[in-house]
Amino acid sequence: MIPAVSAATGGGAGLGYRWVGVGDGGNLWTCDDATATTWTQRTSSFGGTSINGVASNGINLYVAVGDSGKLATSPDGVTWTQQTSSFGTSNITGIAYGNGVWIASGQTGKLATSTDGTTWTQRTTGTTDYLYKCAYGNGVYAAGGANGRLISTTTPTSTWTSRTSTITGNITFLTYAPFASIWVAGCDTGTTGALASSPDATTWTARTSSVNLTSGGFNSDSSNTIICVTTGGNATGAVQLISTTDGISYTNRTLATGTGNNSRAVAADINGTFICLADNATAGYWGTNYSTNGTTWTAGTVVAATAGLGTFARAICHSAGTYSSR
Repeated sequence: MIPAVSAATGGGAGLGYRWVGVGDGGNLWTCDDATATTWTQRTSSFGGTSINGVASNGINLYVAVGDSGKLATSPDGVTWTQQTSSFGTSNITGIAYGNGVWIASGQTGKLATSTDGTTWTQRTTGTTDYLYKCAYGNGVYAAGGANGRLISTTTPTSTWTSRTSTITGNITFLTYAPFASIWVAGCDTGTTGALASSPDATTWTARTSSVNLTSGGFNSDSSNTIICVTTGGNATGAVQLISTTDGISYTNRTLATGTGNNSRAVAADINGTFICLADNATAGYWGTNYSTNGTTWTAGTVVAATAGLGTFARAICHSAGTYSSR
């Protein structure tokens, strides 16, 4: 399901054009332009607790999740309110929305659903493996995690079924690309067996990755048919990025700035603009990159790590409800 979009703003219905980026130490930033130029630090309500994921329903709500079971909602990406997540003190790393239902996933196989982002109910997943990532696409909800664990369902409030993913490492990114009608899952270690795709989140086929997928995030964009993958921690110590139009064949791309060590955050708006956050630990800053095609990247504003992004920027989403990264 592609959320309703306002043609006037490029954001979701009821939401103006806005990027929301989250990271270590409860840091949360917003940006209201497509060239990653002006970033404003916000009070996240997480205190010093790291925020691991953020998503929008493309209509009227953002949800952010983090360590120690913390979960917050916002009507605009600026003002945030903590909610009771039902995770107790377990870390939450995955957050997604689809077809009227929010799903959140995290430690020890925990997964919860909500219809309003405020009241959350734990569901039976059949696993105690860490579920790092969750996603929605084409009527299917899925979550991926440690040891290649992947579960999916068409009824998130009922039975979740374990699937064979072909990935043996930790599944730390997962998305559905509506333009290609394909799911893509990625692993956080190595290159062999680090990628897989599926038409239905049930039957998975291994794909070839040309880079060392140590950490990263997928993003699907429906307007220019590109999936982007950001990865870091490879042998050269530089961020690498690969893109695809079908989820099967991937091409190496080059970011413009912040390519020192890690990148875990990439997202797209509904108009086909991508933003990627990448750090340069040696220089002590986070670099923002934007692209209108997922192929050629331009440097946006450099944000000093000491200014609030923290050691890692963990996730970014757009108000249009396009897919969150890690």
